[in-house]
Amino acid sequence: MMGYGKRLLVVGDEERGGCPLVGQLELHYFTVVAVADGLQALRELHRRHFDAVITDLQIPYLDGLDLLCQCRLVWPQLPIILLSGNLSGIVWPAMAQGAFACLPKPVDTEKLIHVLSQAILHTDDPRSNQVDMLSNMPEAQRCLAL
Repeated sequence: MMGYGKRLLVVGDEERGGCPLVGQLELHYFTVVAVADGLQALRELHRRHFDAVITDLQIPYLDGLDLLCQCRLVWPQLPIILLSGNLSGIVWPAMAQGAFACLPKPVDTEKLIHVLSQAILHTDDPRSNQVDMLSNMPEAQRCLAL
């Protein structure tokens, strides 16, 4: 019951696979709010607390990197995980802007759950910082190298 009591914001086009991802996360006891674009995501983030954000890189109105930048201004500690079918040229800019991880699509649910558990553990421990957590996450580093 890793996700019990944890709220996730999932941002992506539901027609291209958002619904199955939401279902898989709910099976792991996460409370999931799904939205289709970056502007809806910002509205939801202003309305309520989330423990992490999972966003597709290519979303309408505000792409995943722009959403990441906006979130860093208001919620600097919020873990944000980017998903993309093509990670080439995206990983290092995303990590430099504060992404917790970048994962390839189609998403390996078990890998995503592992990264989420590390992200949430990281934010639950006020003594930790993102650089230290990433250096202790060989699984996530392998994901980032894809």
